Amino acid sequence: MLKYLYSVTENLLITVTLVTLMYALMARLFGRKGRLFQWIGIGAGVFLSAAVTVIRNDIGWNRWLNTWMNVNQQDVRTIYAILLSSLLLIVLALFFARREGKRFGIGECLTCVAGAFVTASLIFYVVPGVMSGPLTFDTMGNGVISQEYGMRLLGWLLALVLMIVYSRFLYRCALKIKGTRLLLTVLLLGLAVCGFRYFGLMLRFRTAGAKWLHWPVKYKKADYPWAFPLVSFASGNILLFSLVVSGLAMLVPAALFAQNLRVTEPYDNPAQHRKLRANGRRLRRLAVKVGVCFAAAVVCLTVVKGIATKKVELSPPETYTVADGNIYVPLEQVNDGHLHRFEYTTDNRIAVRWIVVRKPGSASYGVGLDACDVCGNAGYYERSGQIVCKRCDVVMNINTIGFKGGCNPIPLSYSVADGQMVFSLADIVAGEKEFK
Repeated sequence: MLKYLYSVTENLLITVTLVTLMYALMARLFGRKGRLFQWIGIGAGVFLSAAVTVIRNDIGWNRWLNTWMNVNQQDVRTIYAILLSSLLLIVLALFFARREGKRFGIGECLTCVAGAFVTASLIFYVVPGVMSGPLTFDTMGNGVISQEYGMRLLGWLLALVLMIVYSRFLYRCALKIKGTRLLLTVLLLGLAVCGFRYFGLMLRFRTAGAKWLHWPVKYKKADYPWAFPLVSFASGNILLFSLVVSGLAMLVPAALFAQNLRVTEPYDNPAQHRKLRANGRRLRRLAVKVGVCFAAAVVCLTVVKGIATKKVELSPPETYTVADGNIYVPLEQVNDGHLHRFEYTTDNRIAVRWIVVRKPGSASYGVGLDACDVCGNAGYYERSGQIVCKRCDVVMNINTIGFKGGCNPIPLSYSVADGQMVFSLADIVAGEKEFK
């Protein structure tokens, strides 16, 4: 759940911010015509994203697509479209997007077209990956009707809801702010920052065969020292770019809040004064709502991501005794219902791990190697009374531990005698192939 909550937010925050500001600016400058062009851009971006999502997740269509243009080529061409249309929009906006209510001539029409193209390109670059989420959730064979799928879908939906609410509040702020100069400045700066990052990403995709740069097939940092830091910076700092672009956008609600701290409009009587003060409070609350959404997005990108990507340390192995070719573990050592991990080092110096957990409301035990056929030897750990796979984060059904299938631990034979669990050393050693 947490993985998709932060990853969808991370992928969409820059695009949602820029598209929202673009829509608001075009609506203020060019009215219905500006909104119409933006809706065309949004519709084209969403339609193309949906088409590519279907194609990428259909084996037959995907094979055909890859013979024409693989995913990296699609990304590079989309980045070209973003960069060129953004540059064109910046130039046109400096000439034709300075004040509201201008005559809608050829220059204004070109500005709207460029804005729609930027919008469609931004959406097309990130949305296919987001749309693919529900089609590619890894449920370890449990299917759509499962807890694993439901939790992942919940995180995915929560991120979408956050982005929709954030976009709605930011759009309303952008409409209510006095003047368009700040809005235009924030949008153009955001596009410049976004363009810088996409240029770095384009170089990353093109490092193996950019003929126009005379790039070698085998990329060497020494040959192009200026490019490697840029590629590395653009690829590894999406959080920084997200915070910079959305932070710039926060200037809009901040300005709206400051503009409505006190009544500056003329009024004829106390009733009008009260009405103006109430309107100011409403606008300040709107600005605060945008700030709250921005703070929630920052929490997703930092705290939630930190929790979701935190490296889990497996609990240390517990003690046991070895005698007569068997391993003995006292039952009272494993009767508390918690996860217990054991480890035996074979003659080949391979540490074989296995886990034991008493099944709830039962006298039987869930026993298996600390590995599975799906995720390998990543291991399992206990979280809030649940047994969880370290690699895929799937929660195990404790009652099925000891059975084959899915992400369950590989079964390990045992017996109970004289108050002790008995494991054959031969069975333990036979499991070393899972831990090589």
